[in-house]
Amino acid sequence: MNSIPALVSRIAHLPSPLGGLALAIAGLGWSLENLGPGFNGQAQLMGALLATPLLLLLMAKFVLHPRVLWQELSHPLLGSVLPTFAMGLMTVSNCLGQYAPRVASGVWTFAVLVHICFFTLFAGHRLRRFKLTDMAPSWFVPPVGIIVAAFAMPTGAYLALAQGLLGFGLISYGLLLPLMLYRLIVCAPLATAAMPSLAILAAPASLSLAGYLSITQQVNPIVIALLLPLALLMTSVVYLAAPTLLRLPFSPGYAAFTFPMVIGATALFKVSAWMSANGMKELSVTVHDLALVELLIACLTVLWVSICFFKYFFPTAFAKTRQPTLST
Repeated sequence: MNSIPALVSRIAHLPSPLGGLALAIAGLGWSLENLGPGFNGQAQLMGALLATPLLLLLMAKFVLHPRVLWQELSHPLLGSVLPTFAMGLMTVSNCLGQYAPRVASGVWTFAVLVHICFFTLFAGHRLRRFKLTDMAPSWFVPPVGIIVAAFAMPTGAYLALAQGLLGFGLISYGLLLPLMLYRLIVCAPLATAAMPSLAILAAPASLSLAGYLSITQQVNPIVIALLLPLALLMTSVVYLAAPTLLRLPFSPGYAAFTFPMVIGATALFKVSAWMSANGMKELSVTVHDLALVELLIACLTVLWVSICFFKYFFPTAFAKTRQPTLST
C-alpha cells in the first residue's frame, strides 16, 4: 500500500526536460520516413510509441503535483522548456492521425491549449521580474515552439489556426533573435546549468522552415532564401560548440541537444523536396545529402542522450561509470 504514495512522490521529481527528449524521439521516427517508402509509417509509429510513455509520465507529474508545475513555470530556465511536453503531444498526434483522425485532432487541440497556457504563464512570470541575464536560448521554446502545431497538424480541420500559430512563431523568432544574440554576446556568460540550452539555437530557424513548407500552398522563395541559410548557420554554430558543451557533466538539460538536431534534418528534407518539385534538381540533391548527414547526427545524438537519461534514472545499474549531475 505504501508503494503508491512513494511512486506519486517520486513522480514529482521527474525532470521536465524529459519532454524535450520525448519530442525528439517522436520527431526522429517521423524524420526517418524521409529515407524512403520502405518504412511505410513504421518508423514514425515506433517513435510515437517510445515517446508516449515519457509524455504520460510528465502528464502525471503535472496533474498530481500542480504546485511543482507552478514553481517550474516561474523558473527562468525550467519554465521555458515545459512547452516541449505539449510539442511532443503535437508530434505524436500526427502519427495518431493515420489511425484515429478524430482522436488525433483532440490530442492536437489539447496540446495547443497546453502550450499556450504554459507560454502565457511563463511570459507573465518573466515580464514581472525581467532580467536580461536570465535569458537563455531555451526562451525560444515557448513562443517559437508553437510552430510545431503547424508542422504536426494531423488533419486540415484547423488550417487557419495552424497558419496563425505559424505566423506568431515566425514574428516571435524575428523579434527575439536580436535580443538573444545581444544577451549571449554582450552580457555575462550563461550559468553552467543553462549551457546545454545553447544547442536550442539550432532549432527555431529549422522549425520555422519545416512549419512554413508544411502548410503553405504558395511558397515564397524569399522566405526559403532567408530561413535556409539561417538554419544551416545556426546548426553549424551548435556543431562547433558541441565538443565544449559535451564536456559538461550530464544533467536533464542535455535533452536540449536532441530536437534541434532532428528538426534540422527534417527541414532540409522538406527543402529538398520543394526544390525538386520546382526544377532545382541538382541543388535538391545537395540539400538532400546534407539532410542525410544531419539525420545521422540526430540519430546518434538522440541515442546517446537516451542512454544518459537511462543511466540517470537507474544509477545502480551503472555504479562504476556514474557521472555527477547538475540540478536544473
